[in-house]
Amino acid sequence: MKINFYIAYLLLYLVFNSNELKAQHADCDKLLRLTDTIYEAKNISGFGDKMEFKNNFNDSVSSFPQENNSIWYLIQVPTSGNFTFDIISNSDLDDWDFLLFENKSQFCRRIDSNKIKPIRTNLSRSPTTGLSLLSTENFSSPGINNNYSKFVTAKAGDEYILVVNNPKKANSNHTLLLHFPPSQKVEKSVEPTKVEVVKDAPKLNFTFEIKDAATNLPMPANVSISGLLKEIVELKDVTNYQAIVERNLYRINLTVFNQGFMLYSVKININKSKDIFHQEILLERIVEGKKVSLDDIQFQAASDKFLKTAESSLKSLLHFMELNKTVKIEVGGHVNGPGQSNSQEFKKLSLDRAIAVKNFLIENGIESNRIQYLGYGNSKMIFPDPKIEDEHSANRRVEIKIMSK
Repeated sequence: MKINFYIAYLLLYLVFNSNELKAQHADCDKLLRLTDTIYEAKNISGFGDKMEFKNNFNDSVSSFPQENNSIWYLIQVPTSGNFTFDIISNSDLDDWDFLLFENKSQFCRRIDSNKIKPIRTNLSRSPTTGLSLLSTENFSSPGINNNYSKFVTAKAGDEYILVVNNPKKANSNHTLLLHFPPSQKVEKSVEPTKVEVVKDAPKLNFTFEIKDAATNLPMPANVSISGLLKEIVELKDVTNYQAIVERNLYRINLTVFNQGFMLYSVKININKSKDIFHQEILLERIVEGKKVSLDDIQFQAASDKFLKTAESSLKSLLHFMELNKTVKIEVGGHVNGPGQSNSQEFKKLSLDRAIAVKNFLIENGIESNRIQYLGYGNSKMIFPDPKIEDEHSANRRVEIKIMSK
């Protein structure tokens, strides 16, 4: 009886794992036809029953050196125009690469006989990749290169096969986001000879690109975006980014950091009438005496308690300090007190807020001897006579000064 039980258990285990393997869609003949614009790929491991790509170590542009941990997608573009997508991982240990093919008859046979080439590839070392409206290159070779490739101009009904592979790590996850061109719906009115054009809800095309300020060349960096989506967007080693969102009034805080470069922080206000917004980010080398204002680090009224909105900038400052392990900083606290003397109350409040930032860093593993702190009160307001809330907010900033690198 025990033997029969174990045999039955083993059979169930094999059936379960066989289904799990098939569900991964790791082979050309088992590809996944996507029916939504978002797909969560879980536990991608192995190359399925057949390794379609192997021994391609001399082809550094148009193929994986070999297939390791893969998933195959079939995508049909419903509308004509420029088609893009994002492949996003939350782990910086991942390295997602992709090949994008036009779907043709006998596609899998063409793959097996190496008689079809991809129209886009990206083999750069990055956990985040895809197609972007900003990129100009169809292909990206292995190493630290542009992690986005050029968009595809598609016709309604065109089909593409996307192969995504992780050469570094098995059992990893990614999110695939498809961005199809805007569509127009045509509906008949009461009078049969007339038609009414009903457009989709207005969209905002938000993009940025990161460059080295000295060379003006693309440079990968880490990015945190708050205020664009419901959740904070955190990206690893990206050179550019695109998000197509509902058109609205946006108040965005964007922070960027990389090893050897100054922390970059900017507040962006986008009017509801805008349908395109592009931000060019020029990162400068770390230099002693340079300052960056983190005015998104805000506090409760007359308190040193952080507001929820401070989370993104605090984390970016922490990661900046973790990447640049020899950098020492001064945290300067500032308050908004237009038309008033720089009282002891103002000085103490600004000092307490600077100490709160220092304590946050120390509690998260940064050595205390790397952090000085000062409270300036209202003595260094950017806007001595603020007229609008943004100017009041800018006066209540936290400022980071590089003391040594």
